Amino acid sequence: MSTMVCPTRGGGGGDEKLEKLSQEEIMASTRLVAQGLEALRSEHNAILHSLVETIRCLKKDEEASLVHEKSSLLRKSVEMIELGLGEAQVMMALSSHLSAVESEKQKLRAQVRRLCQENQWLRGPS
Repeated sequence: MSTMVCPTRGGGGGDEKLEKLSQEEIMASTRLVAQGLEALRSEHNAILHSLVETIRCLKKDEEASLVHEKSSLLRKSVEMIELGLGEAQVMMALSSHLSAVESEKQKLRAQVRRLCQENQWLRGPS
């Protein structure tokens, strides 16, 4: 099991204490963040759709340029959210892969131990 050390602020003072997070805790936090990002993306997309509809209804004037600016900022925000979601998915896939590799490594170590014991047994008492 891998662990990650992350600094956390103590209460009141400026001193920091180190908190160890297990791989499972990191993945649980990542899943939670990804869920939040997905909800935020949906909300942003709904607002963006509303702004696009507003642009269609407005004439070319000052209000339309303000709505265009807002929609541009919202698109950038959606892109950043999608980037965060992609990174979270990569982290979860990497974690899954590393867990599978670690499991395979443990299985192979157990097999080596069994083969060593079997080899010793076949040689007989010396």
